[in-house]
Amino acid sequence: MVYGSISQAAKASGVTYKTAWDWIDRMNTLAPKPLVQKISGGKGGGGTIVTVYAKELLQTYEEVDALHQKHLETLEKAFDYLDDEKEKAFSFSRLDAEITHISVHGNRANVELRLICGSLINIQSPLSFVEVNKLQIGSKSSVLIESEAVSVSRSLDKEISSRNKLKTRVQDIRIDGEDVLLTLLLCEEQYLTSRITYKSYIDMKIKKGDELMAIFKAYSATLF
Repeated sequence: MVYGSISQAAKASGVTYKTAWDWIDRMNTLAPKPLVQKISGGKGGGGTIVTVYAKELLQTYEEVDALHQKHLETLEKAFDYLDDEKEKAFSFSRLDAEITHISVHGNRANVELRLICGSLINIQSPLSFVEVNKLQIGSKSSVLIESEAVSVSRSLDKEISSRNKLKTRVQDIRIDGEDVLLTLLLCEEQYLTSRITYKSYIDMKIKKGDELMAIFKAYSATLF
């Protein structure tokens, strides 16, 4: 909240004017540039102003905080089913990986990762997330993929535009009304889950042990 003066801000914060200035002096000392600057008297009298540098810091903080809240919401949604082990297992997949390449396109970053089993995947992420978390080549990371975002195919169709195509084996099948939830084994302790329609399940004649191509788009996964 903006109060327009240090005395008003100090009062609202429950501290004395002197304490507020002590805090300001401390911040100015620690910061590379002054955050609050005194202005000498003139026609309008003296006073203090918040510098452009301080305003830029506040703007950056708000952007980072908004991004942080968005990812917290994503993770909260991912683990909404912790009290229901079956629902949890089939709602999201978490894959551990290592970053092998990062390319920047405007305010977005394309991140290439190598999974534990050796397969490469590509994820699109906000550039600010990459910068705030200081991600770079060699960084360990995880990818969260919602089961609805993963489709399956019997073969690798060259016309499929999705950048991520992984060879898997059907580990488990769960029929859930009009949907079917597939647990797909990538490699030891690394699984993908896919939610497909019951019709697709029947048409493809899917059974346990079948080899399927799991497919998902770069923007449909979350890096965290």
